[in-house]
Amino acid sequence: MAAASAVPGLAEELTCAVCLGLYSDPVSLRCGHSFCRGCVRVARRRPGPFGCPLCCAPDGPAGPDGEPQPNIQLRSIVERFLAAAGHERDAPCGEGRPEEGVPCDFCLREPQPAAKTCLSCEASLCAAHLARHRALSPRSCHVLTEPCDARLLAQRRCPQHGKLLECFCENDSACLCALCCIAGLHKNHKVVALEEAFGHAQSILPETLKTVKAQEAALAQSIANLLKQEEEVKAKESLNRSRLESLFKEMHQQLDNRKGEVLKILSHSEEQQLSQIQMHVQKHKEEKDAASRDVQELEALREQKDLLLFTKAFAEIRARKRKPVPNTATVKLPTPPMIFDELTTDNTLRIFQQFLSDMQSMFKSPPVHEHLTSSVHQGGGAAHSNNVVFPFPLSSLIFGMSNAYSCIPHVQSNQSFSEGCHFWEVDTSKARCWKLGIIHSNFECYLQMSHDQFHVFLGQTMIRAKDFSTALEVVRVMLDCGRNTLSFYNASVKDRAPAESLRLIETVSIPSNYPVHATFGVSDGPLTLL
Repeated sequence: MAAASAVPGLAEELTCAVCLGLYSDPVSLRCGHSFCRGCVRVARRRPGPFGCPLCCAPDGPAGPDGEPQPNIQLRSIVERFLAAAGHERDAPCGEGRPEEGVPCDFCLREPQPAAKTCLSCEASLCAAHLARHRALSPRSCHVLTEPCDARLLAQRRCPQHGKLLECFCENDSACLCALCCIAGLHKNHKVVALEEAFGHAQSILPETLKTVKAQEAALAQSIANLLKQEEEVKAKESLNRSRLESLFKEMHQQLDNRKGEVLKILSHSEEQQLSQIQMHVQKHKEEKDAASRDVQELEALREQKDLLLFTKAFAEIRARKRKPVPNTATVKLPTPPMIFDELTTDNTLRIFQQFLSDMQSMFKSPPVHEHLTSSVHQGGGAAHSNNVVFPFPLSSLIFGMSNAYSCIPHVQSNQSFSEGCHFWEVDTSKARCWKLGIIHSNFECYLQMSHDQFHVFLGQTMIRAKDFSTALEVVRVMLDCGRNTLSFYNASVKDRAPAESLRLIETVSIPSNYPVHATFGVSDGPLTLL
């Protein structure tokens, strides 16, 4: 009975740890472990330095030819065990078709899918090799985990120290090895065991999942709102584009129709005037022909010697009526239906420019530049400010300009403008004599109001002078450095559409000399810069 119970235990001791079968031609490594000679040969064919499959100890050449030494005593014990028990050799592990997944590192012929991976050995083991692995006492402290390949195994080790990641830093939310906790950057951080961090993460996972799901739903709703807004913008843009195209098409059609009517009227007027001229030309030709005949008759009458015939013929010629010929060959023509003089074309172009300005105001708002926020008053014959801190300070006063119209004292900004588009608005409702514009060391461009009459100057040249029927309560000065233009607008009407709140007064092409400064002048009343 005792012998019978000892057989299974002896069979386990005579089993190769690689093929899990009884030793076949066993050989011993330098570390003392024994394996089948075939298992050692197969293991040595794998890339990398060869080590003991059990203790991973490096194994160098054991014999003269580099082959491990045969374990003759162990081979005899196996043969006697087989003869006494009547056993046949078990088929080595790995027989059959391997399944998909992480393969076992110890199966030699047909690798079986691994059941666990030993993090200490960095090896994956099938169910048969895992049982042998657990049976060995030196492996009792090894860490086993779910099967993972070499890439996942590398992620489980510290890239700096090569140790297993067994700790968790709560300060940096990072997994660490033991050396990182002792001597690394996480030395004074709050570090817990990986198991504790896992338990805490499991406890807060539902709440975190709920929060993330809520954020996901909020983002999905936000995306839906943005997509809806995108569709609304596209629809509105399409509608605006259609309306604008219809507007310009209608305008173009009306311009073509009006152009045809005007050209037809002009052609009819031209025909009438030419008809009058041709009629007078024909009449004068007939009179000229009659006069030519009289000349010929008078020339022939010189040869007449008969007193009666001469006197009678001469009397007949003199009796013929002859209208006096005017000194200037002009005809009183019918009044033309329209007159295209310089004033008419200038007014027409100004109306068209106003339309273009209104369109620009509707579709493109110029960038706002913050400017003065207080008043500039008249006092002691000079313009000054009332001790207020401005977004850009005012420089010294300037008087006595050479232009007769620019005798208004004014101040200018220290801040200069060299690029971009800027505008500022000024309340002029309480001032009667003022000027607004820009100034440069070589030129000055400004709008000046004096007793309900305004003038636009570029240097000493007056661009425009006209009576202004509507009071200019608010004036917008717009400087476009890219286009080299300075525009003045009547911005007196507020809280309306851009096309109704801005009326172009004048646009002046200025020299491309930069930088320029804003200038403000007043000699009768205050100016308030908005």
